[in-house]
Amino acid sequence: MNKYFALRKTNRMRTELLTEKSQEQLKEVIRYLRRVSWDFCGIELVRSDLLDIAIQANKENQELFHSVSDAKSFVDEVKPSLKTLRAGDYFWYVAPLYFFLGWGVEGLLLYPVIGNWVFELSVGYLMQLVVAVAAFCILFRRMMEQVGFPPREHWLKYAAWLVLYIVILYGTGWFFTQIAGKIVLLRLPILSYSIFCLLLGAGLYAIHFWRYGKDPRLSARI
Repeated sequence: MNKYFALRKTNRMRTELLTEKSQEQLKEVIRYLRRVSWDFCGIELVRSDLLDIAIQANKENQELFHSVSDAKSFVDEVKPSLKTLRAGDYFWYVAPLYFFLGWGVEGLLLYPVIGNWVFELSVGYLMQLVVAVAAFCILFRRMMEQVGFPPREHWLKYAAWLVLYIVILYGTGWFFTQIAGKIVLLRLPILSYSIFCLLLGAGLYAIHFWRYGKDPRLSARI
């Protein structure tokens, strides 16, 4: 079994042993670390360590953290130990999301409504795609690094970055379509296009999680 999934399964089972309050504290910390780092293997290891602490604390009739400030101190201490993404790593996070969900699943859902629609791969579309991926990597990364803990107190910043991303995405899409949208390289019916994207996205996700399972940090735990 994939070591990453084995650790996740174990962590989920152990989480059920905690009190309701400790579970909420744990979820909030892990949710924040995922937004900050995307080092999911490292985060699962942190979750495992937190579970050890929380289980022992619950045995002593205490919670995982005594206050929000304690949790904030913990995440500030842990963040530097988590991996940060290199430029090439973004591909493994952005591409499966776009192909599998954005174009694959969405295309199949829309097929009954727009079955006659034909996807046109134009130069303008490729230019928009480059900008969309770059904007996702830069803006979302910047958003996650700047927003503090706990996330529920900074939801407005998340919303602002999301709106900015949407504006850039649709703005550049309209602009590049005007200047290079007529240069079409490939035409595909929506069904063929959606199935292709779905399979490609699934393949990328499979490679993505396979790489997780080979993370050397998991060998000491599994």
